[in-house]
Amino acid sequence: MTVPDFRRANFNLCTENPFRLTPPAAQANPNVTSNGDNANAASATSEHSAQYKSTQQNKSTQQNYPDPSFSDIFSAFSEALTQRKAQGLAFLELTNSELMLIKKSFFVTVFACLAAFAVGTVCWLILNIAIGAILHSVGVSYVVVPLLLLVFNSIAAFCLFKLAQNAFNYLSFSRLIQTWRRVFG
Repeated sequence: MTVPDFRRANFNLCTENPFRLTPPAAQANPNVTSNGDNANAASATSEHSAQYKSTQQNKSTQQNYPDPSFSDIFSAFSEALTQRKAQGLAFLELTNSELMLIKKSFFVTVFACLAAFAVGTVCWLILNIAIGAILHSVGVSYVVVPLLLLVFNSIAAFCLFKLAQNAFNYLSFSRLIQTWRRVFG
């Protein structure tokens, strides 16, 4: 199987398209095989390079790059404008999704704080009275009952605080600012 060797090609500035990424087919060396046989690579490359230069000189004198029509230029600008508009809409959608995440995080944080408050008041009254009554009926001292209730309530409050703290971590504009920096920076 014959593989062209583009690594040994000479990249010259092309008059018709200065942004060409690969060398023309005349510069590629078709004499290199896939098993690494590079015996005639250097001589073939120089021959192809010389042929390419002579054909380029002939082409530049014979044929100029054609002038594009107004409709071609207008359609190119219209396509570029459509692509920019699509980019802008995608950016707005990304910004909107980040704002929605912030809004939802805010409501979850508020709800978790209200739930922690409700647990801290209503459940405190019901559970503490029931647990205190049970401990007293078992025969636990009046001094130990409040200490046990304090430990139980502290654990419940800590768990609810962690829930609110996890939701609060998403209540930040830093991700949105980073997105704006990537787009505008």
